[in-house]
Amino acid sequence: MTSKAAFASAADAGRRWLETLHAAAPVAFRAITVLPLRTHAPVDPPWLLLPEALADGSAEVSEISEGGSVPTLHVINRGSRDVLLLDGEELVGAKQNRVLNTTVLVRAHSTLEVPVSCVEQGRWQYNGRRFSSSAHSLYASMRLKKAAQVHASLRLGQSFSSDQVAIWSDLGERAKALKVKSAAMAGAFAARAPELDDYTAALAPGTDQVGALVYGGGAWWGMDVLASPRLWRAPEGRPVETGMEGLTALLSASVEIFPSVGAGDDCRFTGSVVVGAALVVDDVVAHAMAFPAG
Repeated sequence: MTSKAAFASAADAGRRWLETLHAAAPVAFRAITVLPLRTHAPVDPPWLLLPEALADGSAEVSEISEGGSVPTLHVINRGSRDVLLLDGEELVGAKQNRVLNTTVLVRAHSTLEVPVSCVEQGRWQYNGRRFSSSAHSLYASMRLKKAAQVHASLRLGQSFSSDQVAIWSDLGERAKALKVKSAAMAGAFAARAPELDDYTAALAPGTDQVGALVYGGGAWWGMDVLASPRLWRAPEGRPVETGMEGLTALLSASVEIFPSVGAGDDCRFTGSVVVGAALVVDDVVAHAMAFPAG
């Protein structure tokens, strides 16, 4: 299959699978409403999520060299199962905390350099040689901006690069708004830990859930979907019949396909009201995300 045909196949497979998604009854807690997403066409590829692989020792994430490089990390997968790294997930330790710039599938028994952004301005010294998972992800508004930055970089024929200065600035403003002394993303999560625990418990995923559309104060915040319920480890009620516009907008958006960092194809969606991306591997949507366009 030619590269062009392969890209077309990935886009078609992604759209077909996204069309199988349907919403269950909304779950609300305080100002947030979640529409759980399920599919009529479940798949269960034998992948591990990165936190699982780090915990069992089959994967390792480190700086790319002793000196390190802010936008790049080194991943080793020693295990017999592919490992899925999700866009926006935070890794802590080594010379400074980072988040993934895109979703990446690292094949079994392989190594890969992955694109990241720093979420801990000011520290550049070792706190351990290996990264661990914080179990947190970059917040939705910044993930939207980062997705647009990465897409712009890809269109210029460059790498999966973000605007690091803009990310630091956004984190600083968020810290001021939350009255948190540290501009590191971890500081904001630590300051709100009890409140976040309440949300996590109240909005826990249900049976057969593969993703979620999330609303705050009646406005759509974003969407995340994974390939299977096993992989899904997440996030005043909004009626289901009026809650699917985010997914509908994604299905009607234009799509551009780029070679991914690891396995599969990186699909970037752009529409008048939506920005999104998906990693498609062997005709399986490993991860899809979408946010309202600014």
